[in-house]
Formats: sequence, C-alpha cells, structure tokens
Amino acid sequence: MHTKLIISTAMLLVLTSFSSAQTFTTELLSRWALGPVFAAAADGDYVYMGSGGAVRILKTNGETPWEEIADLEVAGVVKDLFVDGNFIYAADENQGLVLVDVTDPADPKISGRVSLQYSSSVHVKGDYAYTAAGWNGVMVIDITDKTAPRLVKRVKTTGLVKDVFVDGDYLYAAASKAGLRVMSLADPALPKEISNIELPGYTYGLHVENGKVYTSSIEVVEEDICGLYIVDVSDPVAPEQIGFYKMKYGAEKVWARGDFAYLAGVANDAGLHVIDVSDPTNPQRTSGYYSPTCSEHIWVQDDIAYLSHGDRGLEIIDISNGAQAAPVVKHYDAAGKSRGICIVGDYAYLANGYSGMRVIDISDPENVKGVGFYKTAGRALGIACDGIYAYVAAEHFGLRVVDITAPDKPRAVGYIDTPGDAYGITIAGKTVYIADGPKGLQVIDVTNPYQPRRVKQFETAGYAYDVVVKDGIAYVADGKGLRLIRVTGEGELGEIGHFDSGNERQDVRGIRVVGNLAYIASGYPGLRVLDVSDPANPTEVKYVRTKRAVRTIEIVDNKAYIGDLEWLRVYDISETQAIHQLAAYKTPAYADYIAVSGDIAYVASHQAGMLAIRIAPEAEEGAQIKP
Repeated sequence: MHTKLIISTAMLLVLTSFSSAQTFTTELLSRWALGPVFAAAADGDYVYMGSGGAVRILKTNGETPWEEIADLEVAGVVKDLFVDGNFIYAADENQGLVLVDVTDPADPKISGRVSLQYSSSVHVKGDYAYTAAGWNGVMVIDITDKTAPRLVKRVKTTGLVKDVFVDGDYLYAAASKAGLRVMSLADPALPKEISNIELPGYTYGLHVENGKVYTSSIEVVEEDICGLYIVDVSDPVAPEQIGFYKMKYGAEKVWARGDFAYLAGVANDAGLHVIDVSDPTNPQRTSGYYSPTCSEHIWVQDDIAYLSHGDRGLEIIDISNGAQAAPVVKHYDAAGKSRGICIVGDYAYLANGYSGMRVIDISDPENVKGVGFYKTAGRALGIACDGIYAYVAAEHFGLRVVDITAPDKPRAVGYIDTPGDAYGITIAGKTVYIADGPKGLQVIDVTNPYQPRRVKQFETAGYAYDVVVKDGIAYVADGKGLRLIRVTGEGELGEIGHFDSGNERQDVRGIRVVGNLAYIASGYPGLRVLDVSDPANPTEVKYVRTKRAVRTIEIVDNKAYIGDLEWLRVYDISETQAIHQLAAYKTPAYADYIAVSGDIAYVASHQAGMLAIRIAPEAEEGAQIKP
C-alpha cells in the first residue's frame, strides 16, 4: 500500500557540523509508513485502525465484509484513536495529537495537530482532548478550533501515565506503578487530582462503566500480581477496590460493557479475555481468543470486539455470546516492525517482523511504495542480499532463502533451522554467517541455495546480534562486547580476540569494519572505535559519547550513520581522533537498521516503517541543490 506523505516541520531538522567544515542538511524525502496495529476505533459502519504511521479506514454495511477504503499518513506512530463526530483524534506517540477530518471517510484529511513530547492515549469530551503523556502526566488540549488545537495545561501526577478516560465530571488516569489517579473536571481546562488508589503491578489501561473503573495491569517483575482490577468510584474522592481477576502476565487494555469486561492480554495471556463482571466482587473468565503475539488494544462496538495485535494486525471478533468462545469474523494483516534492510538496484528489502520480508520500490526516492512481500515463519529480524537471493534471519526458525529475481513476487527456495534465534546476517561468497542470539555464530553453506547446510558454529559469551566478515575473521556483536572469530581453514571455529569495555550499560548490537578499524554500536556508552590490526588484541582508539543508546551502524565514504532510540546521526570519521557529527534527523521510532545509497539513507524505523532521508552538503551561496 502507498500512503500519502505528510511531512511535519517538527521532523525536518538541520544540524551543523561541530567543526568549521561543510554544513549538512537532512530531508525526509518519503516514507513507507505501514507498521504494527496498536489501536482501532469503530463508529457505525467504519473502523479506523492505526497501522504504524498511518490511519487505515475500513467499511462494512453489515452484510459485506469490511474492506479498506482509504489511508492517511501521520508524522509518527499511532498508539491510540478516539472517534468523536466527524473527527478522529490520533495519539501519535512521539509527535503529539493529530486531528483527522473524516466527514468523508473515503477522503480523510489532517485538520490540525499539536506537538507533544509523548502521547499514548487520548479521550475527548466537549471542547477538550486529554492525552496520556507518560512522565509528563496528562495534557489538556483545546480543540475548539479543529484547525489549530492548542495545549492549555499540563497536569503533573505521580507515575507514568499510560491511559486516560473521562466519565462525567471526572478524569481517570492509569499511572503504571502509581495505580489509578482520579481528577476533577469541575474546570475542564484545569483537572485537579482529588484521590488515588495504588494497585499491584503496572496499571496500563482503564475503562469506566456504571460507577466502576476497570483497570488492566501487566507484570514487569515476577513479584507483580496483575490482571483486571475493579474499583468502585461511586464516591470519586474515596475509590475502593472491590474485585480482581488474576492473570499470569496481564493485559494492556480493557473495555467494559454491561456484564462483561474485555481484556487485551500480553505474553502467555495474549489474545482476548472475556470476563463476567456481573458480580464485580468475583469476576470470572467465560471465553476468549488466544493469539501467539501480545495484544495491544481493544475497542468494543455492538457485538464486535476489535483486537489490535501489533505485528499480527487486527482481529474482528464476534462477542454476541459472551459465554462461548469468540470466533474471529475477519482478520486484517499489518506490516511488522522494520528491523533490517538491504538494497538491490531499485528495491529495498525489509526484514519486517512477523509479516516477513517486504519489498519496497525506491526507484523514485520521493515516492517509495510497497510492491511485494514474503511471509516468513517467525519474525524476520535481519536480511542480506546478493542480487538473486535474499537471506532472511527468521529468529526461532533460522535462515530463509528467498528468490528476488521478480521483486513483486518473491518466493522461498530453501531454509535451514538454527539452534538459537537468528538475528543478524551477512553473506560472503557462498557462505552465510548468522548472529544466532544465545547460540553465537552459525556458518551456513549456500552453494546450493535450495539446500543450505550448517557447517560450523561458535557459541559466544553473550547474545549475538550482528556479524560482519573481513579477511577470514568474523566480528560478532554479542551484547557484552565484540568477539573476533577465525572462520577460515579446517576444524572448529575459534575466538582469537575480544573487546569488553567493562561498562555495565554497554549493549553491543552493531558492528562495521573498515581497514584496521572496527566501529561498534555499544548502547548507551555510544560509538566505540577499535584498532583491530592485531586481531588478538583489539584496542580502543576513540570513544564518541552519544546522548542515547546506539543500536545500529553503517559506514559509507568516511561517514558513520548510527541509529539510536530516537535519532539517525551522521558522523565524519575521516580523522579518527577528530570524529564529529555532521547532521541528525529525529526518527518517529527506533532507527533499527540503515542502508545507504548515494546521498540517501534508508532507515528501518521499527514501528514506523521505512524512511528515505537525504543527507547532503548544504548549498553554498548562489548554488542550487534539489530541495
């Protein structure tokens, strides 16, 4: 699917070099915005679902199945949706609140937006929208003018606010470890906390029905007691817990209606849980639907529950009889989390989580579009290409070999399981090297791609995330550090050297080697540069501290492109002792992997799809460069 391009000025960033050298600019050219489904909302015959950085709109007339009729891109990642009249309110996780006019659902338009540091949930009442803003508490936004919403108040409260719900003259906030917070809306623009109740576990979701708050909590540590808590708020000043339904791992969201509560479970509780709450002091499970992946969100309308399933998509479930198992009426696929990327000619190939491998046409970088996909078993976490085949690291299911000679119709030709979790991958000649998580390095012979065979392995000390091979040595980023493993010659593999800084916050996930230098993405310590001219004794020669955890790295033409939790950063590495930042671009989600072609960086941006970002020298006065 091709989504419309909306470029937020807040996302268009230009940073100058820290030296007096050339200034570089960053520009978002386009984006393939699809990703996991974290939220859905229904209104009449229409269903609105957030899919990565897009809102997708489905329609049914009650007799024909739901069909997709439109989509619209937002700047970040949609985490919650609320429908009120002719408008959708989207909680755009790292970009704020987006107002979408759906007077004509087949032609949605962004009406207005307000920038917020964080937004995970939204509830609208009258002229105000209230958003869950994490550690910043609750944000109050005046939406009287739908074209110019404005932030009017930040209400700080204890805890990490994950969800909000307005009922009558009160606002209820799910505040993670701080439980349930109750605020008066006597003045709708100025919520004031009047009471709270601490609840075990981490309170993530809530719904209010008939004087009771139904909260869902998840386990963060084994000692947490999580599940559905029922709190009587008939007197909002004195909330009282009256019921509890225990789960093993808990639920992110909850919806209550009549005699039933519906929970979106996580981990081994994943799926839909239907709980009879006719006796709120003794809630009992009556039915449900199991899924192998965590549920993210639940919305109930009439006899249908809309269950958001992240990488797995959206399940539309019949709940007309709460006492029986709830069958799935319709399933909508989502794109997965973008984790790895390789480029061959005019195409980018994405390792796209549970949805497998995606093929993106990048022949026009200002208008990238999806053209094909291959659904792998398990999550696609890494990918390498040789022009004819794509080699996909598919986590628990090992290596998948995919013929890409017809990019719009990729087809699997071979596979082999690996003993660990296939994560990172590289190819050298007819050999594939896999960073196999807890099982270290796996060496696969693909001389016959239809019958790949494992020939060697070496278990590293940590969890192997990434691998590159140069001059007969495999450099493995294994979390704890860098492992250098000789892969040539006969016999078993053997480690010939390693580097571990001893920093407790070190989490080495990415590695690139140029000449005698190894560049490692080492988590919060930042970028480390090692001299590996003596492989038995790698020595640090430069350390570049970064503000956030470095997750991935690519090296092209004396530039290091590194991705962290919020940014793509570009460094000039032409002089090892004078490495400096040239430019940076704030990504809407983690920058998980980077491929570079010319002056364009293609970023696999986790929940937010793929970004095409031009990084080029700023034009000198009087010169012209394409905007």
